[in-house]
Amino acid sequence: MWSFYIITMVCVGVATFFLLRFYAAPGVPLFVRAIAVIAWVTSLSIVALVPVDVLDSLLGTSGSITGPLGILWSISYWSTQVLCWAVVPITMGFVDAGEFTFAGRSWAGLKDQAQFWIIIGSLSGAGLLVLLISGRLTLSNISPLALTLSNTYGLVAGVFLLGYGLVEIPRGMWNQANPEERLRSCSYRLGRCADTLEDAAAELQSVITVVEATSQPMSRRDPMRPYMDIIYKYAQDKSPFKPSMVPRDGSGRVDLESLKDGELDYGCDQAGLAELRHRTRKAVHNYEGQFASYVNVVTEAFELENVCKCRASRDYTQNGVPLAGIKPVHPHMMMYKCVAKPWVMRLAALLLGGTSFMVVWSEATIGLGRRPDVSPFSLAIHKSKHGEMGTLLLVMGPLVYMVMCCQYSLLRLGFIQVFTFRHHVVPHCTHSTSLLRNGAWACRFMAPICYNYLHVIRMQNYLASGQTMVFSKKMGAALNDVPLFGTAFNNWFPVVVLFWCGALFLNVWQVIARLILPARFQVQDSGSDEHLERGQVLIRKEQDASLRGLPIASCLDIWGTVETPATSPAKSRWFSRSQSKDIKADAASTKPARSRWALR
Repeated sequence: MWSFYIITMVCVGVATFFLLRFYAAPGVPLFVRAIAVIAWVTSLSIVALVPVDVLDSLLGTSGSITGPLGILWSISYWSTQVLCWAVVPITMGFVDAGEFTFAGRSWAGLKDQAQFWIIIGSLSGAGLLVLLISGRLTLSNISPLALTLSNTYGLVAGVFLLGYGLVEIPRGMWNQANPEERLRSCSYRLGRCADTLEDAAAELQSVITVVEATSQPMSRRDPMRPYMDIIYKYAQDKSPFKPSMVPRDGSGRVDLESLKDGELDYGCDQAGLAELRHRTRKAVHNYEGQFASYVNVVTEAFELENVCKCRASRDYTQNGVPLAGIKPVHPHMMMYKCVAKPWVMRLAALLLGGTSFMVVWSEATIGLGRRPDVSPFSLAIHKSKHGEMGTLLLVMGPLVYMVMCCQYSLLRLGFIQVFTFRHHVVPHCTHSTSLLRNGAWACRFMAPICYNYLHVIRMQNYLASGQTMVFSKKMGAALNDVPLFGTAFNNWFPVVVLFWCGALFLNVWQVIARLILPARFQVQDSGSDEHLERGQVLIRKEQDASLRGLPIASCLDIWGTVETPATSPAKSRWFSRSQSKDIKADAASTKPARSRWALR
């Protein structure tokens, strides 16, 4: 039993390490990486403890709160609470602050969190005071009520995240089985990525113009000059649009016509420069995220178009337009992508779809308990005989799938355009704030999802009278002390997932969104408007540019040079070494034109 837990935690550590390497941007500080890893490992340790707790209860040796299992539960559960509500938010405020000293950034993080707690505390205090005066609440029930509200919030949000993943993961795999339809969807996404990339470039140009306009008249004896130099150096080193490229008039002064009112007031004091530093870093990170998304979509489009051509001609030896840094695909691998992979994806989609249906069915019938027990997972665990390892695996399998669905939904929040200005989740380009926010969300929802899973497998219904799991003693005891939010709530609320998943499967929410939401807040499909047409045109342009040895995104209007700092091989994580050599060779043989920004 404990060997299973140790092996699972080793797998969790390895998976977390590779997950961090896959998503984290190169410039993420070490302490941010450490906190993100701790948050992910701590939250996933709850998943590793559930099978151990279930087996311990089924064997009739339910551990005590003070035993090894109880201690591990206390460490895992309360660590996630501390990380979610204190450590991660304060760290996010620290790394997001523009102040120039450690004390200033620390105070900014504490101040942001204090403002949040003051608002929450004021509203909660008013509600508690009303309940105490009315006699519906006693002082002894305040602590259980606080824990109950926290867990209930996690359960409610977790169920909606779970439902989204249960529908979208099988549907996404089914859609991937059709390369032609994927290429159409990719063209649409490319058109949208191009728009967001151009917007990010325009904002970055505006910010760098403000930096140059603020720095130019500031003398070397100005007390604000050292802080301005920090901002200027960051803009010069990290921004693809350099301060030297800012449009100027005939006398060499910065052209201020494009600036808005109040944008030249940053240099008045240290607080203003801190705000300018924050805005500069935010603009650079936003641009990097949009650029990385654009590169990923272009690369995917090249591969899909090659697959579609091979499927049409039945010639698996052609590799289409070469992309620098990407090796040609072996004919056997191309045959697999064209012939076998669609069927593999369909089969996987059917298997995952069936699993999702069983999860939804089990959630919707929690209230039945054992009268009768119609949960497939509960029947597999309780009604069949298998060894200790078989029980652990049967408990772990559905729980891992539910956690994957929830985590998939959290990652998808980073791709929806409504959230991209604050929460980029892009491979190799996810910055500190986004990493920490995802870790906080994992800490927030992992325990409620696991507690909900215990109801899915009907654990409390099969235990002997008076027997309780350690996890239930830790998290579930408080839920039984307060009316409405007790066991009854956990029994009837998961029924909502049935209607939620049904609406997602039938795309009901998209129909409602088209009726009540503005177009810019809608998650549109891939068969509409000018984005699809622009994406198809951009694929042709990117192919022509690739044949001429130019880097990705050189065909967009924002690029005016053959090699720009944004695509410099020394600073890009989205180009391999061979592609970097091709870019350098092309730049050496071609005289670069001046940037269109510098020609304004």
